[in-house]
Amino acid sequence: MASMKPAAAWEDLKERIELFLLGLRRPVLTEPGRDVLDLAACHYSLSTEYNKLLWHVWNDQTNLVRQITGIRKETAGRMEIQYQKFGKGPPGTLILAESRAAPEQVARRSQRARYAQTLRRALGQLFPQWKVEELSTEANLEHSFSGRYARGVLRRGQQAWAVIGSGEQEDPSAAEGILTYGLIWLDWLRRRQPQKVITGLKIFVPASRTPTTLQRLAWLDSQLAQWEVYETGEEIRRCDLADVGNLKTSLGPAAEPFHQPPSVQGWGEKIEAISQVIAPDTGVDGFRFWAVRGLPFAKQTSQGIVFGIGRSETALDEHTFPHLEQVVGKLLRCRSPESPHKHHPFYRLWPERWMQSQLVRQIGRLGYDLVPGALYEQFPAVSGTERGVMDLLTLDSQGRLVVLELKASEDIHLPLQALDYWMRVHWHQQRGEFERGRYFGGRQLQAEPPLLLLVSPALQIHPACETVLRYFSPAIEVVRIGLNEDWRERVQVVLRVSR
Repeated sequence: MASMKPAAAWEDLKERIELFLLGLRRPVLTEPGRDVLDLAACHYSLSTEYNKLLWHVWNDQTNLVRQITGIRKETAGRMEIQYQKFGKGPPGTLILAESRAAPEQVARRSQRARYAQTLRRALGQLFPQWKVEELSTEANLEHSFSGRYARGVLRRGQQAWAVIGSGEQEDPSAAEGILTYGLIWLDWLRRRQPQKVITGLKIFVPASRTPTTLQRLAWLDSQLAQWEVYETGEEIRRCDLADVGNLKTSLGPAAEPFHQPPSVQGWGEKIEAISQVIAPDTGVDGFRFWAVRGLPFAKQTSQGIVFGIGRSETALDEHTFPHLEQVVGKLLRCRSPESPHKHHPFYRLWPERWMQSQLVRQIGRLGYDLVPGALYEQFPAVSGTERGVMDLLTLDSQGRLVVLELKASEDIHLPLQALDYWMRVHWHQQRGEFERGRYFGGRQLQAEPPLLLLVSPALQIHPACETVLRYFSPAIEVVRIGLNEDWRERVQVVLRVSR
């Protein structure tokens, strides 16, 4: 037993730990399920007394005392220290390591660990007949588990529920993404323990951050799993899944191009004459704009035409037209499939819009008999955080609406972001608002729910997307379309998977 070691052995163990500490520039101490302690911002003492080695660590929020019994493993910058809890508690492990994280990152990990303990207590009170297992906030890249959420299991005999929660300390985007990671966690538990009955998923979200999750759950398959959502705060309230509220969406009449004054029309002709690559278009405000492979460089305003990249704006006139030609020339050189400047911002900016510009010209390559030229961008718009996804709406020759979500890089949230857009399109479709708004030239649309196409380079489809799509309602027809990696040169479909 540990207490039978001679006093000299405890002194040697103490010295070994202290010397290891001296070799760390920013030591942190981690115990599973507890705060990450930044030892540079704590007080601590290692003492040998009563034939024991005690480590006492404290700061304004934490007071930790552990009886050290040995060192399990030591490598460069990391030491695993064994301890025995007082009384009859089980043994455990402390991790002493060099921190590569900034102080605010260490603080965030501590906040998440405290939230996990709060959630554990809440689960014990809400479900006293169930055992709380595997509650953790540790990230796991291999299985796509995020450290922003506490995930665990409620178990009673052979029955179990997957649990996931997000604390108040997280920014609102955590609540937006919790369902994605909850589905991944549920599916992983079911595959790891097929003999267990994993009934469904319990989701804990701070009050006022539940609407997005509730609206999405309305379009998941209730035959595959049961869903429960709880609002947390001073009290914990179980949400009514039927009370999803109204979607934040609006759909005005289709924008008609404004009458072009002769001066604007003349300048537009001069701009378009610079290169055949320049694409004119009409924005949601009815004004014209001009772009090179999806990157706008000039636009019409109520005062005339201005040009520039991003927020830069220069009024177009006879004196500034040569400067516009220089801007376009640089765009054509840098924003080209053959560009030698692939790290230039002009090449890297807005890849989804570049992809859209390719698809507009080659929409037939996707299949599904899509109507050329009948393409609307972000109608209706989805409110919320920046999504990094291009929302497109078109239709096939039979009048069925088709929602396209474009993503040029890997995105674990793509399926549920696409669902956000799909459900809004479907909502307006059911009310006949596309016909009344004279979209698609007032053409009569089919009543069939929209087809959902997820379009991205084949090698940029996140592996977890298939897992999330598996839980979609059968009412939603979804197809994943993988493009060739060199889609900037010519669009080709190399993968097509129906859910």
